Amino acid sequence: MYHEIPKLNRKELRNFGLLTGTIISGLFGLFMPLIRGHKLPLTPWFITGVMYGLATFIPQSLGPIYNNWMKVAQVLAWINTRIILGLIFFFVVTPMAFIMRLFNRDQMKKINPSLETYRISSFIKEKISMEKPY
Repeated sequence: MYHEIPKLNRKELRNFGLLTGTIISGLFGLFMPLIRGHKLPLTPWFITGVMYGLATFIPQSLGPIYNNWMKVAQVLAWINTRIILGLIFFFVVTPMAFIMRLFNRDQMKKINPSLETYRISSFIKEKISMEKPY
């Protein structure tokens, strides 16, 4: 069900820390408070400072944070996939089936039990057909 979480080198962990810090400060430090009309909180900026500091000076310390974040991401992806596939089934496939029943259209009636296979054999092209393909 879950994929193996890859090990990141210093540069990749640094990029993870800087990106995560930027997203936390932008989303929770600016965007959300301004949308809701609240004053700007200090906690996201503190977390961003810690992430920037760790990413700049000791990026290896972000390894456990990255691993836990990726585990959460895998769980959310598993849940999200089921939701999306369920929505596609109930809002695309099911209505198509009802419409086909409404018009008495059944694709399974096209099956011929006397046939051994439905495969259509290909034919070998001559060399002349490749001289002017267009």
